[in-house]
Amino acid sequence: MKGVTARVLAIGLLLSASMVLGSFAVVAGPAPQAAAQIAPETWTVFVYLCGDNNLEGYAMEDLLEMESVGSKNGVTIIVLLDTLTIAEGTHWLVIEEGVSHYDAETGVLDCDCDLFPEDACPGEVDMGDGSKLTWAVVTAFTYAPADHYMLVLWDHGGGWRGVCYDDSSLAEGTDGWVSRLTTPETAASLQAAQDQLRTGVDKEYKLTILGYDACLNAMVEVAYQNRNIADYMFASINLVPGPGMGYAGFLKVMTEDSPTVEEVGIAVVDSYIEFYENMVSPTGQGLEYCGDVTLSFLKLGASVNDLVDDIHALTVEIFEGGYLEDFSYRGAIESAESQTPRIPTYMGEQMPFIDLGLFAEALGQKIPALSELTDAVVEGVDEVVVYENHCTSAGGAVLRTSGISIYFTCSYHWINPAYWFEDIDDAELYGENTLYYGMDFTVNTWWDEFVFTFTQAYDESVLDFEN
Repeated sequence: MKGVTARVLAIGLLLSASMVLGSFAVVAGPAPQAAAQIAPETWTVFVYLCGDNNLEGYAMEDLLEMESVGSKNGVTIIVLLDTLTIAEGTHWLVIEEGVSHYDAETGVLDCDCDLFPEDACPGEVDMGDGSKLTWAVVTAFTYAPADHYMLVLWDHGGGWRGVCYDDSSLAEGTDGWVSRLTTPETAASLQAAQDQLRTGVDKEYKLTILGYDACLNAMVEVAYQNRNIADYMFASINLVPGPGMGYAGFLKVMTEDSPTVEEVGIAVVDSYIEFYENMVSPTGQGLEYCGDVTLSFLKLGASVNDLVDDIHALTVEIFEGGYLEDFSYRGAIESAESQTPRIPTYMGEQMPFIDLGLFAEALGQKIPALSELTDAVVEGVDEVVVYENHCTSAGGAVLRTSGISIYFTCSYHWINPAYWFEDIDDAELYGENTLYYGMDFTVNTWWDEFVFTFTQAYDESVLDFEN
């Protein structure tokens, strides 16, 4: 059941007084009722802190940030911590106010595993395993039921390719790749957790906010996969620097200001941007080599469904309207892509992720016959992106963004065949590894066919998908 909120019930008292004035008795009317005072809604914030890799130092820094605020005023903060070398095994931490778990000088970590059902630390957990994510979410939210739930997936991220790379474990079905949560696996695991929590803890349970403290996950592919397991999502279209989110900033807002859900999301975004705007690096004030930092707060559910329907309608028209067979239209599509902010790596290369809203806007300008469909995509993006903020270092590229990206490239060099593996048969037939397949976005739209076809240099045979 949900956490109980204290309420002060207003009791109206009818005060009467009788005064005899001649033959009249005057009775006072009822006094005004006292205003009801309603306690703030409770939150449980669970950070799935996968630092079992080269980010482990940053994991400890973020732990200290959380501890600087602590659980209070109806907000409970829980961490499942996994590191590579700092602490052996995986540990539960309840972030109480004024309590420190890690001593950097001695290297001692005091955990709270005895508070949880296992009554001991769970050993070395593969945090790239979906079944472990299910177990962790059920365990954390069973410990602290609340009115609202936030889950933060903390680690390396690869956009549609996944999140939470655990260097101590290898992924099944690959040639030695490290374990990670793929996009379909993440959503399926959180759906399984929802089913269990609705049975045993809170029949109305649903994630309020799913957060990615990881690179590149503000993609329509990721939002669409998660559309039914959370109300909102925060993530970046760009690379996330090692220090990650500004935890102290948004947790202070949550514990001090009784914000609404959307105010929480805005606080997450703004605290992240303020963290990097105020960062002083070895090279001076600013972002050093990070370049550009951006974060988006997205609305899931029906708004994402509508946006994906609009994207599919656009790609159907691109195929059926002959836009891929005419070189002039292909040139216009490439021109729209070239004028759309793309996502750089730390080495300066451009990844095959582009800003969805700005690409649709530019495509409608280049090909007016498609403008009604591209306008629908732009409007859909505006519905999904509740709030976005960013800061840019000198010479940075993210000067304007719609807040959500999509996989697209004009270069065959950047094509990842796994993007359009719709089932395990495709993965086994075309892929060297069978890790990636089955994203709802590629199954339910023609966008993946559009990306593949566009890079095939005028070979009309690729348009015959049935063969």
